[in-house]
Amino acid sequence: MKTNLITSKKGIYAIILLLLCSCANITEEIYLNADGSGKYLVYTDAVSSTRNMMMGMMSSIYPDASEDSLMQVVDAQLWEQFPAEVDSIIDFSSRVPDSIKNDPAKKKYLDNIEMFMKGSRAKGYLNSGIRYTFSNIDELQGFNDFMSENQEATGGQMNMDLPQMDVKYSFDGNSFSRTAVMNENIEMNDSTMLVLGSLLEGAKSRLIIHLPSKAKKVSKNQLVGKVGKDVIYEFELIKILSGEQSTDIKVEF
Repeated sequence: MKTNLITSKKGIYAIILLLLCSCANITEEIYLNADGSGKYLVYTDAVSSTRNMMMGMMSSIYPDASEDSLMQVVDAQLWEQFPAEVDSIIDFSSRVPDSIKNDPAKKKYLDNIEMFMKGSRAKGYLNSGIRYTFSNIDELQGFNDFMSENQEATGGQMNMDLPQMDVKYSFDGNSFSRTAVMNENIEMNDSTMLVLGSLLEGAKSRLIIHLPSKAKKVSKNQLVGKVGKDVIYEFELIKILSGEQSTDIKVEF
């Protein structure tokens, strides 16, 4: 099978930043089929991120209270803000201007994008994010480019000069890889990185790859789990953007 190799600037990390809020952890999932088609998801747990912020506030107000007692109060208040159970699809196209909706080259991506919220109090999470279905790796790349190029129109503009990366995907039927190379030197005392550093302190980016068959060989860079067809990596977001941590991975199946 012919190998597909694709390149873009910003790539997946621009999409990650669309969903990011303070103290939030991000999860990416890539479901791959044998023919190169699949499904991509990126989401954050609204409950977890809100809980972290509420715990920080409560700790400053009640410095002598135990963490367990604060957690009980926070969780009780937290689920007053969220329904007991959620499983909904949100129309992504409703948040973009007509100039994008009426552009056939861009509309083809809108047709395959879903915003979703799913979770429950019993399960302890409420995931909120974006789901995209692709027919091949080229379409996944096109989706990344679309989201990067239309950040402001889709509500994801952070008004920052974000670090840029060259992202490459490769799929040949027996292996899948993703590499990301920073195309500029980033100084940690740069104003943008100082702001990002405060936003991303402690934030993790988890990548879960669901392969079409059992994983035979995987790169060890930031690997945290390999079970059957599933391979899991975990990175520190600020270290990704500062160039301190590589997110290059390759899996063979």
